[in-house]
Amino acid sequence: MREMWAGFIMACRRWPAMLGLAGMIAAACVVFALALEEVVSQFAVLKGAEHLREQRAVTFTPYYPHDGEESHVGNETVQYVINEINHQKGYTAIVNNMGFDDPDFAGGHPTLVLFGDVLLDLFPELPLCQPAPCAMKGSKLADEKINVVKMAGENIPVVGTLPSGATFFDPSAAGLPLDSRIVIRAPTKLLPLLNSIEKEEAMARTVLLAPDAKVVDTFVTGNANNELFLIPHDITVDQPQRFREIMKGSAMYIVGMLSFLVLVFVAFVSTARLTIRQEHRAFKIRAMYGATPFHLSLRIGGFLATVVLIPPFVLLSLLLLYLNVAGAPAPDVPLWVMLAILITFVLLWFWSVRNIEKIGGWK
Repeated sequence: MREMWAGFIMACRRWPAMLGLAGMIAAACVVFALALEEVVSQFAVLKGAEHLREQRAVTFTPYYPHDGEESHVGNETVQYVINEINHQKGYTAIVNNMGFDDPDFAGGHPTLVLFGDVLLDLFPELPLCQPAPCAMKGSKLADEKINVVKMAGENIPVVGTLPSGATFFDPSAAGLPLDSRIVIRAPTKLLPLLNSIEKEEAMARTVLLAPDAKVVDTFVTGNANNELFLIPHDITVDQPQRFREIMKGSAMYIVGMLSFLVLVFVAFVSTARLTIRQEHRAFKIRAMYGATPFHLSLRIGGFLATVVLIPPFVLLSLLLLYLNVAGAPAPDVPLWVMLAILITFVLLWFWSVRNIEKIGGWK
């Protein structure tokens, strides 16, 4: 530990250059991780929508007028959606607003409410309970004593626990982690009993499977008459196009950050070589007083870790925590970058040790 601390002091003595290099490396790693996370997320979206593309699904994006008035979806439109869902021609979900005005709903835990038996065929990898109505707990809620969820006056039994890492594909975003959620499969008869905010989200998240133009037009018109304006999207056309556009932008960020990282590491290698030559006399004195190659390599490792390893690891750890808390589709991407940085650190450490051997650091 004393040798590693001495390496840290060696870096601090040159703090202006080392601080600048460390900051550039850490910032570039974080930006690279964010760009890579976006790429992985979009791949997850493309894969998750495979069954929906096969079914020529149509999704909807809500448009809110500037006045921001709350919509009041009529019962006729709700019944129209219920008929489509009951005939296996669509499904819908409530992700954010279920129990919005009831903090104690589902024990205060986040929920995912699903309407439609066709979900069992569209997402066979997700082990949903059946038959509806029923509910399941996420893996992190396995020890919670939740036996019943009361929704719109009906008691829905909680019958099991989802496996760890279970994810639901949300067409308007990407994978939705379910480890901390309660997943409710609700009967369509409860849709008319929801409040206006819950109905609005259910209409906006409706997914219609291979619908005729007349069906889409009727659905959009019915909602528009109640101040909920929906823009339809054919997922077989829009999603691949959007994916290509995002990949182009992400590729520019990734290539740019990789190039920047290479330049920064080249600059650091030159600086490290100069630093080792300046410390040549100190290394020889340490060797004369009994320091082994192992001790001197630890001092070099402490110097390198201060600049190359510790700063990016701290920022990437914070990013990893944020992505997990936020429920990002690919929260482990910072770990991949951390592994790459660790490998780079080991290679630089090996190179530096060999370099000092060549100049006689412990001869």
